[in-house]
Amino acid sequence: MQELKNEPALIKKLVSEDPDAFDQIFENYYRKVYAFSLGNLRNKEAAEEAVQDVFYNLWKDRAKFKDLKDIEAWIFTICLNIIRKHFRRLATEKRHLKKYAESYPDSDSSTMYEVEYRDLLENTEKIIENLPPRQRTILLLNRKESLSNLEISKKLNISVRTVDNQLSKAKAFLKEALVDGSLLSLLFFHLFIN
Repeated sequence: MQELKNEPALIKKLVSEDPDAFDQIFENYYRKVYAFSLGNLRNKEAAEEAVQDVFYNLWKDRAKFKDLKDIEAWIFTICLNIIRKHFRRLATEKRHLKKYAESYPDSDSSTMYEVEYRDLLENTEKIIENLPPRQRTILLLNRKESLSNLEISKKLNISVRTVDNQLSKAKAFLKEALVDGSLLSLLFFHLFIN
């Protein structure tokens, strides 16, 4: 990885929404952030998602960088926080799954889980079909194609803020429609939608 030339000027360009500055920072740090994430998460998909989140946050929070002196320190602090959040989420999911499994000690419960899961999946697809077209498109690009909000904004030629807003509305609608109080529906939402 080569050093960024004139980092303060590059940060200033990033703050003023210069996509070339973002691209330079991305190109300079992508591999290092990915290696760091993969080394900690030990999962390729989780590491790719962490990298995506880091650079999404970089673009989203660019206005806060006016006085930033060391972009590398910021990038790796955010990356570490994302990794910690990932492990906290996994621990929470594990506790919920254990609690759910304990409430159904029946040895034939795997069939019941599959039926419930299929029902939730079908219900979710029906709910997604009822979303307004833009929200549905953005949600599907985010969840099925794993595109970041920045990538979606470029693909649809809309602002990242619009993507953020539409995605938040779609998730809120799905959460309200899906989460009926059962632990399985709550887990399903957090694992596959949130």
